[in-house]
Formats: sequence, C-alpha cells, structure tokens
Amino acid sequence: MTSPSIFDVLATIALWLTILAVLAFTLLVAYRVSLKRHPYTDCRHCKGTGERRSRLFAHTFGYCPDCTGTGRKLRFGVRLLNVR
Repeated sequence: MTSPSIFDVLATIALWLTILAVLAFTLLVAYRVSLKRHPYTDCRHCKGTGERRSRLFAHTFGYCPDCTGTGRKLRFGVRLLNVR
C-alpha cells in the first residue's frame, strides 16, 4: 500500500477548507436575512409587556427602563452587524 503524495493531501485539505468557507458564508447570509426580517425580540426583563411591577407595592407599575416601555429590544446580531 502506498501513501498518498503531499500534493494529494494538500488538495484534500484545500477542498475541505473551501467547502467550510462556503458553508460559513451561507450561514452568515442566512443569519443576516433573519436579522433583516426580524430585528426585534421581546425584552427579557418585562417579558414583552413594557411594564415593570414594583417589588414593594404589587399594584403599582411603571415603564420598563430597558425597552423604554415598548416591550421590544434589538437583537444582538442587529447591533453587531449593523443591520438596518
């Protein structure tokens, strides 16, 4: 049994790296399209209601300071990739 030549090994490595790069690029484009279509997510602190209940007085509430009362926040990828 003969061992493969160095050129065969390098060609195989180059092929797999190319496939990996194309796959990574495809996933990045799909994620960017997802961010463009759905840039907002529910606020984690108020659970999307826009209201924060008082801890001391249960019947009082105010606007959530994290989402400014909208109940929605920008997803992390929108801020990271500057998608608008």
